[in-house]
Amino acid sequence: MDHAIKRLKTFLEVELDFLREEWKDGKGSYKKLSDCPSYKACKAYVDAINVLVKAYYHPEYVEQYKCPSVKELI
Repeated sequence: MDHAIKRLKTFLEVELDFLREEWKDGKGSYKKLSDCPSYKACKAYVDAINVLVKAYYHPEYVEQYKCPSVKELI
């Protein structure tokens, strides 16, 4: 399952690049990060990655491997 997690992280990075471009440190045309069109896709990737991490890794390692929030990644 780690191969699926790695692949999703690759797609997340691409989508984060779009989100960073849309957001531009709040200087873009969006008032909130969650208003950006790419935010929903990034959030979905983060949620999916974390579901797989919880299913794949032993509970004591989940915190170590879980994906940070979209806001933390930006």
